[in-house]
Amino acid sequence: MLVVIVAGMSIPAQAGIVKTDIVMIVDESGSMSNVHSNLGNSIGLFASILQAGGLDAQFALVGYGFAGDNIRLLTDFVDATTFAGFTGDLYSIGSNEPAYDATAYALDGLTAESAGLSYRADAVKNLILFADEASNSDTEYDASSLDGLLQQSSALFNVVLGGTFSDLLTLAANNGGHGFDLNELNTSDTNALTAFVTNFAQVKLQETLDYCVANPNDPACVGGDTDPVPAPWGLGFMVMALAIMRVRR
Repeated sequence: MLVVIVAGMSIPAQAGIVKTDIVMIVDESGSMSNVHSNLGNSIGLFASILQAGGLDAQFALVGYGFAGDNIRLLTDFVDATTFAGFTGDLYSIGSNEPAYDATAYALDGLTAESAGLSYRADAVKNLILFADEASNSDTEYDASSLDGLLQQSSALFNVVLGGTFSDLLTLAANNGGHGFDLNELNTSDTNALTAFVTNFAQVKLQETLDYCVANPNDPACVGGDTDPVPAPWGLGFMVMALAIMRVRR
């Protein structure tokens, strides 16, 4: 199944902070306009859940496919509020969607061009792909070569998809991630959007902490207590994030 549901999942408490650099790689084809808007409106809630769980997260934005195979960096790593502003620069007019090449671009893996992102040496790499079509029009990478690059880069990979695209789902499963249903982000129902983003953030949080459990000597994980234990969310973070989300809408 494409959708991951983790109802009632508790946010892990941590004695130390785990840094994570999150790159959102977003399809700029013609049917993605509402997704772009909702991404900007909900990033505050997403970030607040990660922060409440003990992550120090920063966000970068890559767009792809708005003009042929054009892949572009909209912003290097910034905080959630600044990131939200850059989502307004996403186009929704393209047709070709080279998701493999765009992901490689975010990891400086293309020979012709690279994002040149300022990854922190002591942060877990998290890549999240948003796409409503299977990868197409790629010039350098296929699923197999991208899998090798993700593993070489020790990057976690999630996909938010508008269909059951098996190669992308397998890439996520092979690289510490899950698949989510893009239709739950492409909605005008604020309550449904909040539920999706909350679930997504909780899963992303747990994946990152699980990475540190499996890789305790990684520079991002040394010194942090990543044992998942039940803990309150932090009501202040949740109320603030929901308020920001409503104001932006």
